[in-house]
Amino acid sequence: MKKFLIVMAICFVAMTSAVCALDYDDSKIQGLNITTDVDGALKASQSENKTVVMIFDQDSCAYCDMLKKDVLSNGDVQKELNGKYIVLLVDINKNPDVAKKHNVFGTPTMVFLDPSGKEIHKIEGYVNSNDFLKELKEI
Repeated sequence: MKKFLIVMAICFVAMTSAVCALDYDDSKIQGLNITTDVDGALKASQSENKTVVMIFDQDSCAYCDMLKKDVLSNGDVQKELNGKYIVLLVDINKNPDVAKKHNVFGTPTMVFLDPSGKEIHKIEGYVNSNDFLKELKEI
């Protein structure tokens, strides 16, 4: 029984390490125009007449890392985002006032704002690239 518990503990540590290893640099997703500057994104939205997509995430969020790796790194998603949206990555812990303003309590959450700053759509939780792309095209 003792060996079984040791093996299970080792497996748990290995699995936890693998999930944590997914961490991506927040503002550097190759091929995607992305910013972490909230005020700058809102100003750019107005001047370029584009919708802002605020992607709320946080450190040690496995689903946030999956979203970055599998969805935001997808070429078709990037083409749609780079063409029609201002992409803003918001750390929920570093910007709690922004999260509170948009009633964001969990991550990942994507909030879409029109150029006037009005919320027009929200996606809560992880979505795959096909579903995300479909929603992007409908907004």
